[in-house]
Amino acid sequence: MRPPFAFLLLALVALATPARAYTPLGATWPSGSIPLRLQLDATASTVAFPLTDGATSWNSVAQSALNDWNAALTRSQFAATTGSAGAAINNRGDTVNQVFFATTVYGDFFDSRTLAVTLVDDGDRTVRIIEADLIVNKNRAWNSYRGPVVSTPLDLRRVLLHEFGHVLGLDHPDQAVPAQAVSAMMNSTISNLERLSTDDLAGAAYLYNTPVARPALTTQPTPQTATIGGTAKLSVAIDGQDPPLADDFHSYHWYFKATGTAAFEPLFTLIKPGSLAFGSVQLEDAGTYYFQAITPDATVTSPPVTLTTTPATLTPATQLANLSTRGIGGSSTRSMIVGFVVTGTREKSVLLRATGPTLATFGVADTLADPQLLLKNSAGTTLATSAAVWDLSANTPDIRAATARAGAFALPAASRDAVIFTTLPPGNYTATTASPSGATGTVLIEVYDADPSRDPASRLANLSTRGFVSTGTDTLIAGFVVAGPGPRTYLVRIAGDTLRSLGVTGTLDDPFLKLFTGPTLLREKDDWDSPASFQPALRTAFTQVGAFPFADRQEPAMLVTLRPGSYTAQASGLDNDGTSNPTGTALIEIYELP
Repeated sequence: MRPPFAFLLLALVALATPARAYTPLGATWPSGSIPLRLQLDATASTVAFPLTDGATSWNSVAQSALNDWNAALTRSQFAATTGSAGAAINNRGDTVNQVFFATTVYGDFFDSRTLAVTLVDDGDRTVRIIEADLIVNKNRAWNSYRGPVVSTPLDLRRVLLHEFGHVLGLDHPDQAVPAQAVSAMMNSTISNLERLSTDDLAGAAYLYNTPVARPALTTQPTPQTATIGGTAKLSVAIDGQDPPLADDFHSYHWYFKATGTAAFEPLFTLIKPGSLAFGSVQLEDAGTYYFQAITPDATVTSPPVTLTTTPATLTPATQLANLSTRGIGGSSTRSMIVGFVVTGTREKSVLLRATGPTLATFGVADTLADPQLLLKNSAGTTLATSAAVWDLSANTPDIRAATARAGAFALPAASRDAVIFTTLPPGNYTATTASPSGATGTVLIEVYDADPSRDPASRLANLSTRGFVSTGTDTLIAGFVVAGPGPRTYLVRIAGDTLRSLGVTGTLDDPFLKLFTGPTLLREKDDWDSPASFQPALRTAFTQVGAFPFADRQEPAMLVTLRPGSYTAQASGLDNDGTSNPTGTALIEIYELP
């Protein structure tokens, strides 16, 4: 998630490229005055005036740059005041907009290339800017002049022109995704350009020359009651649209207060611009909700409504009957490692499969042609290795019978899919794939409860898969089957950066979790700490199942009560702004709660 303060800087490189394309940050000021407290003279080092361009103060250089921007603004205008000599610098987050010299950015040192920094607070991802502080690097030598830029002294006026563009809500077009080739003061590098370009002015006009209408809440949410595992929907519409059309001038947010708590909190990990649909209502959903539509000039809020949940009767006899994961397998260091747990007091018949070639018949591309399946216990001892051709195994008749009993799809005769059928005592196990030819590709690893009948004294209780998460269809997908007479509760989660403490490198930075039944999306989760009111229940569940604690708030976890049926949990990387790299190694886990 993007932090409330956006750090924007200007580095020193002499270049400029022709083209066009301004880039907005996604937030603007309310209509009216944009107050700025100019404290450059109050915070500057001693210097001989006038400056090269005739300016008699640093603040007058800033005012000159502000006048250039104001000439392009209609809806809002900069309104500057001057801080007195020795005036105190207020803290970040105080809603006072300041422009000053400093040797640090509120205690953080400037790097060798940074000339100035603008800190923009958009009120936690709304489209309304509420504060901006502009800090000029006092460690550099400054003047104000026209003509070619030099490395020392630097031209304060053109640097301030750039930074005031950030204050308005413009970003670097040359660092956009994709990068824009544009002649602009707003490029990330200082150049010989000394005036606002056509592109800079177009950006200012886009943000400030069109009035923004107040949104109308045409459909309001109504109170709902739902059974755990059932469905519910809090419906809203803005100006007759659901989802409403979010843009640089309109943002939409849900707020939530759990039953028994005092304060509302933003549901920032729900990427929902409109109606809030619950494909499978859970305990954490019970509480009060309201919706907000925000523009730079207005905030429209729905009445608060309550979602009441009625408990489901859990069934201890319900078990996990099948665990599977689709991902990359073979000889690569990115190959999946699938772990599972047999609990209870009796042995369990287990059918393990690594399906590669047969996946191609289902339309899966780039499958692993020759998977070899290895089964190990918690001590790392190899217990079994699959045959090169599955139906040349010594116990092929038993494999056929177990496949039919478990309801698994049949494998073609003589296919190079890998199969192990064995009996295991209670304990922890891992199944990995190798490739005799050194290949890599997509593979499906499956673990089936192959007992002739469900045995409450022996059950599959946990699936964990470590694998590489990529984009598109190359996500990490874990499937599981809940079998029995009624619902049961499970913990589903994805570990990303926490794996670093276990020696894993290249971890997935910001995992995103989706839970499906068939094509129907039941739940989705970004960060496990939202809603904050449900964190104690998740921590308790982590302890109950013996799962390690999360070290990173950007890892998702959900407690879900599920009825008998087939489910898939999908791990992907979150990429809200199009600039991050949503790939890396992750661990997806499914635990049966006691």
